[in-house]
Amino acid sequence: MDGLVRLLELSYGSGCGYASDIMRFGFQREVQEERSWFSYLYGWCVHVTDRVAYLDGIIQELEFCYNHMSEVQMLMELRNSDGIVLLDSIMYFQTIREFEAEKLANLCLFLQVSAMHLDRFFAGLFS
Repeated sequence: MDGLVRLLELSYGSGCGYASDIMRFGFQREVQEERSWFSYLYGWCVHVTDRVAYLDGIIQELEFCYNHMSEVQMLMELRNSDGIVLLDSIMYFQTIREFEAEKLANLCLFLQVSAMHLDRFFAGLFS
């Protein structure tokens, strides 16, 4: 029943009753939907990549401060316990970075699987 409703919708949307026009219109719609999905996934990949780079920068700055405590003490007043706070901060941001990197890997994998599924779907249409 769902296929019949979709066929009628495509027929009405194409403005023509010819089967070839309905097929072409349906194919164009599928391609447009898949392109928007890939665009959305790619946008998320770019966003997460930027976030990982930002977290890398924070971690590098914190590690530099921790490794050069004597130079940092000349720039600002540090207490004895501030080294522990720096180490905790480094571990905290590294945990977030690992989570974001894993999310990026999963998004990339999902993008690849979606592309394979799309290839299989369109190959099935034309075989």
